[in-house]
Amino acid sequence: MKTLAVAMQKGGVGKSWLTRSLSVAASLEGLNVLVIDMDSQQSTVAWSERRKAETPLVQFSTERELPAILKRANDAGCDVVFIDTPPARSTETPAAVDAADMVLIPCTPDIEAFEQIARTERLARLAGKPAFAVLTMTQPSGKSEQDIGQEIFASLNLDMALPSIARLKAHRDAAREGKTATETEPGGRAAQEIAALWAFIKERANIGTDAVVHKGKSAKVRK
Repeated sequence: MKTLAVAMQKGGVGKSWLTRSLSVAASLEGLNVLVIDMDSQQSTVAWSERRKAETPLVQFSTERELPAILKRANDAGCDVVFIDTPPARSTETPAAVDAADMVLIPCTPDIEAFEQIARTERLARLAGKPAFAVLTMTQPSGKSEQDIGQEIFASLNLDMALPSIARLKAHRDAAREGKTATETEPGGRAAQEIAALWAFIKERANIGTDAVVHKGKSAKVRK
């Protein structure tokens, strides 16, 4: 089982929709996927209730409950766990990073986000966890924001996951239905970017799908 923490101490950078998009991409490949929502606002839990689907399984967790939930997920044969963390200083984010095999750090192409990313990078580095910045909400046209982001991340010795994810209406429209752009517009740009990003993450995290036989059924990890 691989555990991926989606963390950034600044809010509004796309942690939840990135978590949801990647978890659906993984589920559609037949992986048993659990999403753990550690944000007290529980926006990912609310999304799953709108979704009304068995996969991916979404569950809220506190810091105290996290180890037990991860153990049950592993015992149940879960393949991938995504942990959606809250913004700002909290005890949940360090707990998620400590439990993760890899940390994904969403960051918008704004000076405020660039100024805050070092805090999360430091958290991952001190925990000894590999981390990748994910540039989110970029303008649909042009590469300038991606190039600037790569330069800033490189100055922090932080690798950037590719591609960057553009701010596209397809993501917002899908969220209203409890879905993702991968499902509502599978041939569109939004879905293609998520697919490419998921392929990048799978390779770096050594997540294989060749031997998957779950056929889309989620692991049962609830109490």
